[in-house]
Amino acid sequence: MIKEVIYSIRCELKEETSILLFAEEEVRDLVKEALEYHGLVDVKGAKNKEELFFLLSKAIPTVLIYSFRENLEGTIHTLKEIKSLFPKLKIFCLAPYEAEVSLGKLFLSGAEEAIKKPFSMEEFIARLAKLLKTYYLEKKVEQLLIEDPLTLAYNRRYFESSLREEALRAIRYRLPLTLVMLDLDKFKFYNDHFGHAEGDKVLQGIALLMCENTRLKIDKVCRYGGDEFAIILPQTDWQKALVVVKRIINAYEKNPFDPVTLSFGIASLIDRGDSEKSVSDLIIRADSAMYEAKKISGNSYVVDPETIKSSSKEEAPPVAQLAQQQQ
Repeated sequence: MIKEVIYSIRCELKEETSILLFAEEEVRDLVKEALEYHGLVDVKGAKNKEELFFLLSKAIPTVLIYSFRENLEGTIHTLKEIKSLFPKLKIFCLAPYEAEVSLGKLFLSGAEEAIKKPFSMEEFIARLAKLLKTYYLEKKVEQLLIEDPLTLAYNRRYFESSLREEALRAIRYRLPLTLVMLDLDKFKFYNDHFGHAEGDKVLQGIALLMCENTRLKIDKVCRYGGDEFAIILPQTDWQKALVVVKRIINAYEKNPFDPVTLSFGIASLIDRGDSEKSVSDLIIRADSAMYEAKKISGNSYVVDPETIKSSSKEEAPPVAQLAQQQQ
């Protein structure tokens, strides 16, 4: 059963099932061996809390298997902290057999599944398969709610919630976060001249192009509205975002929808002391940079001046070098 669920997740959700193990060494080795036997090859282990939160901040796994490493109160506190930062993460608790350990309290603290040690591997795999099936079904429903039906990029609603979530994580862990806004130049002319059906193909083609040139499951390509798109780039400073933008432009220029061109605005998150203010400020700066790019003819980008000013890089190129037409 578990192999069937993994296959469905891979084929229908376009995701590889990943597991993060936080357990004592002997349990970690035993569980990892069983998981690999059942086809789960992306299995990472965390030896302590620091490594656990570091790995979670780098890439959210499909399931976190959390074995008790402290008392019940400490575990509950940790689970609540993890859920506050990673609300969509599925947690499977491996609890000690002691009578005072209440599985109900673990569920209330954020765990979706739990089992007491010692346990049979057959029961463990069956419970994990059920949890993965729940993840798969929730993601299928979520697709209907968060996807733009035309381009299959994320929609505006998901953009806003995801950006808030990534900003909160970036501020907490002092990680870079960059937002890229994109507007299509001359799209109205293309739509009026060739018809709405052909205009839809432009939107679909550019959304696909952006997805192909960004990181799967990490970066988020969103349709912001009309012919405007946004790309959320977690753990990415503006210099690395610039590499992504140039890659997208180069790919587009190989097969363009003439006369449509692209205008990009790039801005990185600046902590304004409040996550909501920081997010609003980020969107405004990225949007302003995009409109500056539209003043330059064809396939251009502008980096927000405040982003460059706040950068920790000692040598940053002047804004004039960052607002240019790609040849």
